[in-house]
Amino acid sequence: MSVPPDTPAIVAVPALLSVATVAGLLDVSARTVRRRIAEGALPAVVDHGRVLVRADELRAYIDRLERVGARPGRARRAAPAGRTYDFLR
Repeated sequence: MSVPPDTPAIVAVPALLSVATVAGLLDVSARTVRRRIAEGALPAVVDHGRVLVRADELRAYIDRLERVGARPGRARRAAPAGRTYDFLR
């Protein structure tokens, strides 16, 4: 069974993610995640001295990433009205 090309992946994650967890999910180093936070590309919060990323902000960050082989000037197909991401279940 093949998956349609624009089907979102659903991953169960907690509402707040550590830098290490985000790094693991993105398959990058914790240093890269901290750099993205410092650049303002990936919003983060601080809770009792711990830097955390909200799961919905991570989803938005991923959605903003440029697709490989994307054609310049081509608009992304919009999600159907009322559709939400269910990865906080």
